[in-house]
Amino acid sequence: MLALRNAGVEVEVVPGIDADAGAWQAWLASHPLFGRRVVVTRMRDQASETARSLAERGADPWVMPTIELRPSPEPERFDAALRALRSYRLVAFTSANGVEQTFERLGALGKDARELGGCLVAAIGTATARALRERGILADVVAKEFRGEQLAAAILERLGGDASPRVLVPRAAEAREILPDTLREAGCEVDVVPAYETVAPSPDQVEPLRAALEQGRIDAVLLTSSSTVKNLCSLLGEGYAGTLSRTVLASIGPITTETARTLGLQVGVEAQQYTIPGLIEALERRFSP
Repeated sequence: MLALRNAGVEVEVVPGIDADAGAWQAWLASHPLFGRRVVVTRMRDQASETARSLAERGADPWVMPTIELRPSPEPERFDAALRALRSYRLVAFTSANGVEQTFERLGALGKDARELGGCLVAAIGTATARALRERGILADVVAKEFRGEQLAAAILERLGGDASPRVLVPRAAEAREILPDTLREAGCEVDVVPAYETVAPSPDQVEPLRAALEQGRIDAVLLTSSSTVKNLCSLLGEGYAGTLSRTVLASIGPITTETARTLGLQVGVEAQQYTIPGLIEALERRFSP
């Protein structure tokens, strides 16, 4: 059936009634993603774990990256900030990508995690904190909700009454300004440096996805960041809203949802916990009988 569906062949199932029918229905009820084709729009090197989690639940994951990561567009400025790490009171990481690129550049400069020994380290969420832990750093601050507003509040609480503390934010070249703006308003001296940039892949790579969407062969599309939403719409081109209206759009959180709605999209699922596992759980609830 899956091979026929992938080939665009319409299939109608006429169920028979036998002694095992009741057990089969009970199994389907506990596997709501079984047979569902779900598009994963994350970067390819980050999508494997998501695809594996979906496959374990019986889904048919389709990795279709709408975003590619490139090194810092300002490498000299990034390197200068890393050489001066010991002068900062706190370093705030807003993504696992920021952690990865920071440690990659530290290695290129002949340095390692010891450069962060005199700093407080903040992470926007559990995935970012895990990326730090894998490199020997335990985050001093982790936001309760995975948003810039919550991270700023947590950082200010941790800093207490420090006078004009210096804060470094190594992040994507394009990102929301709520974190640095909130810290500056509270009296912090904030340096925002681009640790990497994200770009859309070539438009021709999305043609198979466009065809599958138009044929109604996609059950859900995972929207994991504002960048993936913007790039997906750009890649699909004119009429993207109509094309995406044929599937369930599943958002990782309110910021991503807001971006999607601003672009005229209808979000059908939003994660309660702003993580990939939280997003998959929300999708399971959406497809539950």
